[in-house]
Amino acid sequence: MQNSNLLRLFEDLLITSKNVEYIELLERINIELSNISSSIQFEQVHQHIPWSNLFDLLRSNKNDEIERLLYLLITSKNVEYIELLERINIELSNISSSIQFEQVHQHIPWSNLFDLLRSNKNDEIERLLCAIIEHFINNLTIEQIMTNFYSLLNTGLDNQTGLSQRGKLLCLKAFEKLTHCTTTECFIVIQNLFQYTHINALLHLFLDSNEQILWLKSKDILEQMIHTVSRIDDKQIFEKYLHEHYFHDINRKILLSSNKYNEIIKLRLYEYLINLCLIDSRIYEHITEEQHLLDQFLYDCIHSDTDILYLMNCLELLTILTQKSHTLAYLQNKTNVIDHYLHLLLLTNDENSLYDLVKPGFIKFFGCYLRNYLVLLETNITNNQQNQLLERFLPILFDILLQSDSSSYITIGLDTIGFIGKTLNGKEYILSNAKFGGFIEKLVQMIRSSQSDIRIRCLACLADLFHISTFNSSSSHAWSLTEQIYRLCNRVFSILSIIIEIAKQPFIDLRLAAYRCLFELTRSPWALHAMNTEPGFIEFLLNRSTEKDKEGKEAKFSIIQSICQNGDEAKLAMGNVNYLKFRRYVNEGVFYVEPEANVAFEGSNE
Repeated sequence: MQNSNLLRLFEDLLITSKNVEYIELLERINIELSNISSSIQFEQVHQHIPWSNLFDLLRSNKNDEIERLLYLLITSKNVEYIELLERINIELSNISSSIQFEQVHQHIPWSNLFDLLRSNKNDEIERLLCAIIEHFINNLTIEQIMTNFYSLLNTGLDNQTGLSQRGKLLCLKAFEKLTHCTTTECFIVIQNLFQYTHINALLHLFLDSNEQILWLKSKDILEQMIHTVSRIDDKQIFEKYLHEHYFHDINRKILLSSNKYNEIIKLRLYEYLINLCLIDSRIYEHITEEQHLLDQFLYDCIHSDTDILYLMNCLELLTILTQKSHTLAYLQNKTNVIDHYLHLLLLTNDENSLYDLVKPGFIKFFGCYLRNYLVLLETNITNNQQNQLLERFLPILFDILLQSDSSSYITIGLDTIGFIGKTLNGKEYILSNAKFGGFIEKLVQMIRSSQSDIRIRCLACLADLFHISTFNSSSSHAWSLTEQIYRLCNRVFSILSIIIEIAKQPFIDLRLAAYRCLFELTRSPWALHAMNTEPGFIEFLLNRSTEKDKEGKEAKFSIIQSICQNGDEAKLAMGNVNYLKFRRYVNEGVFYVEPEANVAFEGSNE
């Protein structure tokens, strides 16, 4: 009798509708089971229980509970919203599978939920609503977000909708996920969202919001979306989107309205436009040649000489603009900022002492420009062999470094020389300058006797000058250039001896800087011969006890590994015996420890 009653309860549990209280049935089942005292009865009962249905109920119960709570939230006016929302949020937090979110979202009355978000005035209710919706944004697919969230996203960023800052941030998080769509999904996204009205709302939020998290996220979305659209193979679709939506007339007016904003907002806008120019050359053409959206920025760069702080910020943005071949050509051929800044760089302290503050910025700008130009030249991305800036700027830079004791000039100047000299063409230009020899002498002197931070900077500069890229690793011309630099270093002192002595010092930062110089030297066969003839150098390299720090061990290992990679050149320069020792060092690994031999004496108790 007891068994039949128990089975009937199980059947009732499975066939009951969702409006029946499961809890009462489950409690009665539990009581019945508690009254069974025999294992035999359990064995009799379990054969008739529909276990698969019971397990399905167990798996789906959480989802049903969420749906029930949401239904209660939407339909009831007398319940405590906060308590219900907290329970929903807890239930959602306990879901670990995106599949469960996909099952639940189909039964949620999204329009009612969004209406509640728009109409609600309670901060705690709004916070919980946003947290709940965000759970779904993080776990649903692009297509599901487009389907269910369209009514919210279509007008959510407009000021007329009355969404709070938190509500707008929620919309931005959904937009942000949409920007990471695949190229195939991109068609659906731009056909429904990211139309010119949505771009307009994002631009307003980007330029008008005082909340950093809102304008930063708006900027990221605007940049990421156009980057995604630019991957579409059909060029006509991309061009049409730029014309009809992204740079629509109402959006162009906003982008041209920089003068109505303060300097902080203006710089924010300029940075956004410059970032767009770097994404794709077609976007750059729209911005510079068709829409002329950077004209005001370039005007500010040239006519803000008296506002030093603003000028320094403009220089930082111009430096970003040197990263691509099309923007480099734009700066050189279609603007006069280079001539203007060279003139300012030459101004003496007597004319305007404030320019001393901005000169490091000028040096950095020209250094980045030339470095990127030389890299493009080396990789055949640009065919423009003539660049007068090198001939004009390098003598100025050498004069600043030779005549100045200011640490700010020296550090940025050293970085710039290294930046330029790291490329093959840069080495050629530097060696052809008559003032380079004087600079090298001062560089070696600073390596010997300056403060630690300057010595580290000097060693980094020297390492860049010795650097040979993988592309030119077998170039005898590259080896010849580095050898010329090495010989200039040796005119007064033996540079290899100095570097080795620094590598033996107890300060890890100095040692690492010295190790890097040695590593770069291993790329040139002539340097291997120099290392082999340097007294005690081979023994120093192979002695693992000279280095205790992890970074130092790794740096020494990379030097020996690089020597071994030279193969026949290393054997010829250092001999077969030393080469085999280096190979053994590499095979043993970075952190190999020599085993210690212990002798035990018979009868010893210790």
